Amino acid sequence: MVTIALLLLITACASGGRGAGTDSGSGGARRDRITADDLAGVVEDNAYDVISRLRPQWLRRRGRSLLPAVFRDNIRIGTDIEALKSIRLENVFELRYLSASDATMRWGTGFTGGVIQIVTRR
Repeated sequence: MVTIALLLLITACASGGRGAGTDSGSGGARRDRITADDLAGVVEDNAYDVISRLRPQWLRRRGRSLLPAVFRDNIRIGTDIEALKSIRLENVFELRYLSASDATMRWGTGFTGGVIQIVTRR
């Protein structure tokens, strides 16, 4: 009886967790990305509006930084809402959020709010 209870407990623990970077209830969509497939069904016309609707947690204040830095095709374009509003969606392939530690590993220090990276269609 103890063996069966232990087996059930192990099975429940193994199947109850969700993978890193996924949202529960979204079919396994990654919390750190908005893909071209995600963008296909939106009515918004700029990056800020899409992020506000699909991933509002990316726009939370972190530390002393108001917003994450914004990069378009690996070039820094700003750290404010206007930078995101200037990005039209017809040219966007993917939006990504990088945490402060991931951004620091990629671009160096100074990204306490993380980075919103915009990858455009080429």
